[in-house]
Amino acid sequence: MSSATVDDQLLVSLGNDLTLLFATPLLRRQMPGAESINPGLRTAILARAAAEPGVRISNKGGWQSKADLLDWPQQEVATLKGWIVEAVRAMAALSPDLRGRAPGTSVFKAYGWANINRTHDYNLLHVHPDSHWSGVYYVDAGDAVAGGAIQFNDPRPMARAMPVPGFNFDRALTVAPASGLMLLFPSWLEHWVMPYDGTRERISIAFNCTLR
Repeated sequence: MSSATVDDQLLVSLGNDLTLLFATPLLRRQMPGAESINPGLRTAILARAAAEPGVRISNKGGWQSKADLLDWPQQEVATLKGWIVEAVRAMAALSPDLRGRAPGTSVFKAYGWANINRTHDYNLLHVHPDSHWSGVYYVDAGDAVAGGAIQFNDPRPMARAMPVPGFNFDRALTVAPASGLMLLFPSWLEHWVMPYDGTRERISIAFNCTLR
């Protein structure tokens, strides 16, 4: 393949003439200083859950807030918003087009909501339409070894057509929750949350971002 036909935004070079084609980016970042803001976020979310009935979208059981969390007045929310900006900037740096733009010429809007999962709660397989990037931040992983992991499906539907010896094409990626962990991924990537078996609440914040 000549260099004139290569779209750098679809390839990840591994060296030695090897390239990952149609690579799907996933940011996994343990946020420094999370222990200082998580207690305040947890308190605010539990208070909101006690005052509002919550909504039902992909969640089976549990509680989900309205999608106005990033407008809440707590300073901890302001800190979280800054972390989201940093994560989206890191993801945008993968794009030669976005990376080369002058500061301030690429902007985005975001909104978020809180989730509380208790014993046996889970989220159905879904995507986030009308958004470009989606993410989750774990405020309190609860009983961290009690299931409830987030799982991402291989987005290539034909990968299962002919298994390749030694390779795990069409394999799902599972990420275990941890307090202070942030994930960011393309909004079209199918994912779901497995049933949670812990006795303590698991609290997370999900968000969507749209570039302009």
